[in-house]
Amino acid sequence: MIPHSLILDSEETSELISSLNEINYTYERVNKLNDVLSILENQKFHFIIIHVKNLKDNESQEFLSKISTSYPNVLMILITDSLNWALTASLLKRHNAYDFIQSPIDSEHLKFTLDRSLQYLNTKMKSQFIHEAENQLFKRVIDIFDWKKSLTHKENENISADIIHQMNISLFQGSGIGTLMSVVSILIAKSKLDLDQNVYLVPKPILDLVSENYDAAKSMFDSMSISQSVIDDDLLVESKATIQNLLPLFEEEIKFLEEALSLKKQKINLSQLPNSAINRKIRFEQAKFSYVIREILLNAIKYSKLGDEIYVIFFHRENFLEIKIINPAYPNEDNSFGIPEKYENYVFEPFFRISSVVDDSYAKFEQFRFGLGLTLVKKIMDQHQANVQIYNIDSNLRNENTKEVCLTIRIPLLQEEI
Repeated sequence: MIPHSLILDSEETSELISSLNEINYTYERVNKLNDVLSILENQKFHFIIIHVKNLKDNESQEFLSKISTSYPNVLMILITDSLNWALTASLLKRHNAYDFIQSPIDSEHLKFTLDRSLQYLNTKMKSQFIHEAENQLFKRVIDIFDWKKSLTHKENENISADIIHQMNISLFQGSGIGTLMSVVSILIAKSKLDLDQNVYLVPKPILDLVSENYDAAKSMFDSMSISQSVIDDDLLVESKATIQNLLPLFEEEIKFLEEALSLKKQKINLSQLPNSAINRKIRFEQAKFSYVIREILLNAIKYSKLGDEIYVIFFHRENFLEIKIINPAYPNEDNSFGIPEKYENYVFEPFFRISSVVDDSYAKFEQFRFGLGLTLVKKIMDQHQANVQIYNIDSNLRNENTKEVCLTIRIPLLQEEI
């Protein structure tokens, strides 16, 4: 995944902007240091990049420290030169900044620095989640081996049961393999042998049930085949097209999902493409983009409720096209809300689910299953050298201040035009 940066704009950053455009990494600019906090409240960035010349007074350095404290999962990167080594070293030593870029900027070194910093950031966020998960596992182990509690509650649980439960969710819950096996057993039990005709007579409702669950099981295996093809494909997308190719794909997938939307009387509102970018090109492979669009729309549908509206909005920002899919945020099983910050990276990991409940109503619309949906979305976006994030935002889309889940895709706009 490519990183997304917030840049404090100044005369010294023009060189940085040129290099980011050259390597096709996305960014946004802010004019004042004091505006950074307000922007970070509702937008997600991997890095904040500031030239040290903007941090020479104590007030600016204190504000930088406040940003680092308030948003520890956004790395601060400095642009510096030989005249500002002392200040740069001081800020790095105090952990107000993570790394630096030396001016004059070399594009290859810039890419190396940002890639290395992104790798550190992802590792840091995962380790935070894993540490919490380890603590939960430790408490669970204590419960399992607390013989007094076991005798009191006659518990017969173990860690293996949790593993089996996850396998059941992924493979056997709902229609598909599990139900097909049950229906086949009913078929065998209820079929009657006609000795004269040497045939078995099967009640029509049972055969209809077999047919229905055969289709569901076939859909599951088709999904496995599609998932495998995406997993095995490691090539970057080289084909290009204008952004005008995206709108018909969204319209086609929304039409395909009409039945899914009707289940809870939901609606998708699709914006128009921004005119300012209409002739700009992006990396584009139609089949893969279709997979992504269906998955992210279906994900929003599944986690929304009766009568909800889902918004798909396109923006032209700096050097990239931004696509936002916005749906209402609701409480989770663990009393968290929407996409908690600690899960923002982890939801793209294989098999991870915030909710263990599988809504079988949407199975026939799915191309990716088994907790692989967002994992494969991220992989396809990586192949398009784009980035994808999902997080909660405060929104007034519905004429009231509400929490929303916002999935954001940023696709770099190529320098060439048609």
